[in-house]
Amino acid sequence: MDEDTSGRRKVVQIDDSGIGSPVGGAAIGVLDTSTCAFKYKLVGVEYFQDEFHQNGDYQRRVVEIVQELFDEMCVNKNEYRVEICSGHIFDRVRDWFDADSYEWKSVKIEDPLQFKIEDAFSDFLVSIGVPEHIRKVEVGRDQFMYLFNWVRESPEDRVKYCKTNGNKWKNKWSHRLHEKPRIRV
Repeated sequence: MDEDTSGRRKVVQIDDSGIGSPVGGAAIGVLDTSTCAFKYKLVGVEYFQDEFHQNGDYQRRVVEIVQELFDEMCVNKNEYRVEICSGHIFDRVRDWFDADSYEWKSVKIEDPLQFKIEDAFSDFLVSIGVPEHIRKVEVGRDQFMYLFNWVRESPEDRVKYCKTNGNKWKNKWSHRLHEKPRIRV
């Protein structure tokens, strides 16, 4: 078994970004803490729209992505223990870990992985036309509203980038797309 210099297994961390964003799917990232190697892949927004969002399709895609990233990074259960974000997006990943006897635990992921995965998701947002300013907007409510207002500027062109399957989108946000934006004083 490969071990770090303290005699313990190497650690790989897993985190996501974008799941609470109205725009885009989600970024799933893996960080090998012993080498600082980082890779990520995107769960497409289509997994969060009505056509795909059935029976946890996006969670199955997340398992596939983690498996792909582990293969690319040569992460295996014999050499690594896993620290994973506790978010529901990883429910099926944790089931897979249990079924395959991985050593894992849910933890609060912090930097450097948190910064890297949020930056990766911001790269995606900028690639679809969101202004660079998004990188300076705090993740959470401020970012949600910034992105919603970006969609509202041209809904016919931008709704295709939105997570439209949820009740809040259907019952609240989709109805507000054509409202005049509120002016902050």
